[in-house]
Amino acid sequence: MAPVRQRNDPARLLWRRFALFGLFVLLCFASWSVWGAWQKDLASAALNRQSEAALADLTAQQATLQENISELQTDRGKEAELREEYSVGEKGEQMIVIVNASSTPPPPPPTFLDKLKKAFSWW
Repeated sequence: MAPVRQRNDPARLLWRRFALFGLFVLLCFASWSVWGAWQKDLASAALNRQSEAALADLTAQQATLQENISELQTDRGKEAELREEYSVGEKGEQMIVIVNASSTPPPPPPTFLDKLKKAFSWW
């Protein structure tokens, strides 16, 4: 009978309950920490995707700029950029105006009789 008394001892039961409560608190703390780490992992994955997209954009911009730089290092490229930026030409060049031959002339303005017919068109 002595072992049964030891198991039902109130002090021993109280310590068991304290130990179980302590384990529960430890489990809650651990689960809270795991949840926080998971949230941080999600945030870092999103930032990683954003930085990879920005890197791809910057790489494309770098390639474009390298092409522009190599083009501007030639005499022809410098001349083309000057002509485009400042609308200049070489000595003896003249401006050529290109007229689109397929365009139709605008319709003539309506006459007084046309305006009168339009005003009474419901009749």
